[in-house]
Amino acid sequence: MREFLLNNWFIIVVGICLVEYIVYLAVKRRWIKLRELAYNLILQAEKAITGTKMGQERFGFVLSQLYSMIPTWLRFFIPRSLLERKLQEWFDLIKDSLDDGKVNGTGH
Repeated sequence: MREFLLNNWFIIVVGICLVEYIVYLAVKRRWIKLRELAYNLILQAEKAITGTKMGQERFGFVLSQLYSMIPTWLRFFIPRSLLERKLQEWFDLIKDSLDDGKVNGTGH
């Protein structure tokens, strides 16, 4: 086995890099789709869950719905805690763009 690895180390390294790159592209594309879905879910939650002091409930709803849409194999790469952080970032971007129409850090 060791001899096989030593004789084919270059092919093995290239193969590993190729697999990592494919996973990276798959995850990157999923982030874009997840962000689009998150925006739609945020709008739905704003309409469906009305009232003041309901932000956490809306956030929880969007997070649960969004996480359930992630394919099972991809959940290995995107744990719920990571999705929660990304969802908060996306929400902050939305809030920032709504205050003056620009994403410039003034919406906090």
